[in-house]
Amino acid sequence: MTSSLANAILFLALVTTSVMVAVMYRKLRKLDRYHAEYQQIFDKTGTALLTAQNAVTNFGSEGKETLVLLSQRIEEAQAISERLENLIRDARQQSQPRSGTINS
Repeated sequence: MTSSLANAILFLALVTTSVMVAVMYRKLRKLDRYHAEYQQIFDKTGTALLTAQNAVTNFGSEGKETLVLLSQRIEEAQAISERLENLIRDARQQSQPRSGTINS
């Protein structure tokens, strides 16, 4: 009788352990799926951060190039403006009546 009681207790412990292992196995599988999802999210986040870093770097270098080109265009515009002012001044001087001419 003692051995059948011990066998029953051991069988109950085996069943309980088996149920707990099955529950733990399901939780571990669920955790593994979550881990895979988190890994994908972290990979995408890393890619997005690298893309953003490259965009900021390109923006900085392109911004410098744009500023250089803009300053060159401003200098060209100033030179053309000065030439235009000189031409306007010359045109006004030529269109003014000359004081040395005789009016009849």
